[in-house]
Amino acid sequence: MNESYWNGRLDFLKAIRTGWCNNDYIEFLVEKVWKISKPVNIIDFGCGFGYVGLLLLPILPKGSTYTGIDISDTLLDDAKDIFANSGYITKFIKADLNEYIPTEDYDIAISQAVLRHIPNTKNILDKMIQSVVSGGLVVCMEADLEIEKTGQYFSGLDYTELGIIHLHRKMYKKELENGGRDYRVGVKIPEIMQELGLHNVDVRMNDRVKFINPHGNKEEHAKQFDAITAAWNWNKQLSENEKVGYINALIDRGLSEQEAKIFVDGESKISEYVMSNKDSAYIIQTPCILISYGTK
Repeated sequence: MNESYWNGRLDFLKAIRTGWCNNDYIEFLVEKVWKISKPVNIIDFGCGFGYVGLLLLPILPKGSTYTGIDISDTLLDDAKDIFANSGYITKFIKADLNEYIPTEDYDIAISQAVLRHIPNTKNILDKMIQSVVSGGLVVCMEADLEIEKTGQYFSGLDYTELGIIHLHRKMYKKELENGGRDYRVGVKIPEIMQELGLHNVDVRMNDRVKFINPHGNKEEHAKQFDAITAAWNWNKQLSENEKVGYINALIDRGLSEQEAKIFVDGESKISEYVMSNKDSAYIIQTPCILISYGTK
């Protein structure tokens, strides 16, 4: 894990999680699927600024505790500030997940959009299992980037014709072949959970679809539009020098020069279109986050 990289990702993480889920669906999982009826101790692998804690603690039985682990001081400091006067029992630990030594102290181990960034998914998932008591719950919320990158729609712009979907796939496959992250980890986690010995393994899907509606509530539209454009850097146009740097970075990730230019051109077209049509363009994203879980 790269500490300096994640120290600079706070704004991105907050933007990308705006409208990430429907709270009523998470409440349904807690109460009807996982049937959590008494206080639990949670450990969050790769907690960032504590998003999962913000999501779960108001829903869980009173007296539940939340412990977050992350490599970034910046993210952990923000998490501590967020929870400082919350009234919840929280603890934050700085650690590289690859080096973290788990202890069997928790009822639930959870991760959200973390395993997609770590090459050794199975090792981290095994540590999550080691962190929970017998009968404890392990939960992973992860995307399948094959689905995520396909599930976008812009009214007035044919996203599929930009030629970047298959280029995403090429880069992710190249990274995996070179021992890097698995871009399809989300869809593979239930299988890995079963192989590692978890029981009652199952998988659900986050029901949230991001619908940026220019003709709906103006305040909500501004919030959602600003978040999605900031998260994907659609809110700015690259200079020519920045484009050259971006192209070179894409070549390093496995694209040819021509492919890299197509990719950058496609991203630039998205940026130009959405920013020029803020008051009229509909944007829909279907990230299809897979929520996999099993008991120890």
